[in-house]
Amino acid sequence: MAEISLKGMFTLALVKKERFCGSHGKMRYMLCKAEDQLQASVYPEPYCWEATPDEQKESEFFELSDEGIEQAVAWLNQRYEDSFS
Repeated sequence: MAEISLKGMFTLALVKKERFCGSHGKMRYMLCKAEDQLQASVYPEPYCWEATPDEQKESEFFELSDEGIEQAVAWLNQRYEDSFS
């Protein structure tokens, strides 16, 4: 399966206003602003973020910048490879 790429779909301006959710294979993910950081989270299908038990969610925090977005996407792809492929 191709890697996650958010080019043209996700910007720093967007994440400062709203959370962004998506899926890749059997992995769901969410990107959002948390304090002054970018939070990237992954969790398994089939439920939405709110309905998924906390113990099934994994999050990592990145700098709230374009570089942070690139690092978050790389982390999402690594988590997919490690746990969902």
